[in-house]
Amino acid sequence: MVWMRSPVERHPIYGYRQVSFVSWRFEEPSDFLMKKFEPFVQGISTNLEWRFKAAHNWMIAPSRLIDQAGQSGEFFNEAVVSITEHDQEFCASAEEDLMQILIALEEGGERS
Repeated sequence: MVWMRSPVERHPIYGYRQVSFVSWRFEEPSDFLMKKFEPFVQGISTNLEWRFKAAHNWMIAPSRLIDQAGQSGEFFNEAVVSITEHDQEFCASAEEDLMQILIALEEGGERS
C-alpha cells in the first residue's frame, strides 16, 4: 500500500464530528481484491448506504459522499466539508458504520 487516508472522528481543534471514510492506494492493485470489496461492503449491516469505489484510489465511503464528490471525485473535498458542516447526525452515523466495517474487515469479512 502506498498510502491510506481516514479522518479522525472529531476535528482536533474544533471538536465537531467529521464525515468518516477510508481511502487508499496500492502500488500494485489486485483485480482479485477489487472484486472482493464491492460485495463485502454491500454485505455489512450499516445505518447508511456505503460503497466501495475503485479508481486511481480505492475508497470505502458513504454513498452520499461519493455522489456529492462528482463522477471523477473532483468535488471530494468540498463534499466532505459540506457534509461535515451541515449534517452532524450523518457524521455520527458514518462514524458508527465505519467502525463496523473495519471490525468486519479485521475479522475477515465474517460479519453481516
